[in-house]
Amino acid sequence: MRKIFKNYRNLIGLALLVMLAVALFNLGMSGPVCFALVACWQLLQLARSPRLGACFVAVMTDAQVTEFTKTLEDLKSYGTLMKGIPDRVKSLEKENDDLRGQLKRIHKGGLSGLANTGVRWIGNKPFVSDDCAAALTSVFVLSCARLENGLETLIADVAARDRIKAHAAGILSMEVKTAMSGTEIPLPTVYVPQVIELVFKYGQARQYATVYPLGAGTVKLPRLKAGEDDFGYFGAGTAAMSQPITEKRVTAELVTFTANKAGGLIRIPYEIEEDTFIPIGQFLARYIARQLAKLEDKTMFLADGTANYASQTGVGPYCVANPTYLLQLAAGNTKPSDATLDDLRNLRGKVSAAILAGGFDAAYYINPTFEPMLRSFNKYPNFIVYENVNGKPTFDGWPVRWVGVTQAFLTSASASAFISFFGDLSFWFLGERGAPRIEVSREVFFATDELAMRALERIDVEAMGIDAMAALQTAAQ
Repeated sequence: MRKIFKNYRNLIGLALLVMLAVALFNLGMSGPVCFALVACWQLLQLARSPRLGACFVAVMTDAQVTEFTKTLEDLKSYGTLMKGIPDRVKSLEKENDDLRGQLKRIHKGGLSGLANTGVRWIGNKPFVSDDCAAALTSVFVLSCARLENGLETLIADVAARDRIKAHAAGILSMEVKTAMSGTEIPLPTVYVPQVIELVFKYGQARQYATVYPLGAGTVKLPRLKAGEDDFGYFGAGTAAMSQPITEKRVTAELVTFTANKAGGLIRIPYEIEEDTFIPIGQFLARYIARQLAKLEDKTMFLADGTANYASQTGVGPYCVANPTYLLQLAAGNTKPSDATLDDLRNLRGKVSAAILAGGFDAAYYINPTFEPMLRSFNKYPNFIVYENVNGKPTFDGWPVRWVGVTQAFLTSASASAFISFFGDLSFWFLGERGAPRIEVSREVFFATDELAMRALERIDVEAMGIDAMAALQTAAQ
């Protein structure tokens, strides 16, 4: 009896408390108070109970136990691999610190690619970076080294020759061997744009024409033909709604670009030392760029379709073949000095009116020796016709760009010479296949015991806007 009372004393107590609450309710106590009395008793019993409540019991199946055991075993095997990770992390940190140190040394040495690239102007003269100049000379030295007795022609002393060759190879990050192969040693790709940039500085054709990369030796591009139809009306008012729509045709034609090989040779009579790498490289870069720019300008403005220009036709001869865009001085006016202010102004009327309307890069292209004649127009009643403000000359408000390969100012006869050009040169394309190549030969100047450096490029010039440029020419006779 005592054991039963002990096991169920909470329930017995709860029953007695409920009976008490019912009795009190019958005696007149309010219902909520009686209910609160029972609730407080029950909460008190829960608080005093030493047992913990549980909502459910988790039980794992045999398959789950097996999978969990396998996972624990796999984790033990990974523990061995994890032990080596700290050592690897330390190794990577050390390599990272070494790379940071090398980068700092490069910056201190002034050889950073970010701080020492591109063409710079010093005293109105363009200079490639010292790295580019040294690389260009290194290409020359190592190209000589692969020729039979080529480097001996420049450097007689054996020790000095080996030292120079090792220095050049170090600049190009090449390994020096006792016998170098006969393959071409190219200028590193990172320096080629600097030589091209010099060509931009020297040449008007490359600056203002559209440079188009040729993806193959022969490329065809479309252009509009002359005399295309204009849109028009098909009737008046509602009557036009039943009229047929006649064809208004715009005809295109294909222009073929052919990559023509062009270039030349440079005589190299210098005695080379390590300290002369940069000056020689600067000379070679400027000479190559200046000559390539001169050739491109002559092709762009003067190419006459003969074999001398690989059958290419420039702006001047193109205008002669299409007289609509040619203004020629009157018969007997064969001297460049015969050109007048009105001739230069009338030249603008030979191009498309759209070129003059604005939004285009129209300009005069003329030899710089004509500047005194342009200045002579600044007098009554013309007033200010030609100006040159901060090195930017203008004529009647239009830019003037000097082209050194065109006809120079003369007071003597020069029949059928191109005096000036006007228009937007961007509608003429300078097709370019690849980048200039630089090679060395000993046989060309064998008789004079000199070496030759050859610079070659592959280009083509074509008109992609038939009425974008006009030419002013002296009389034929």
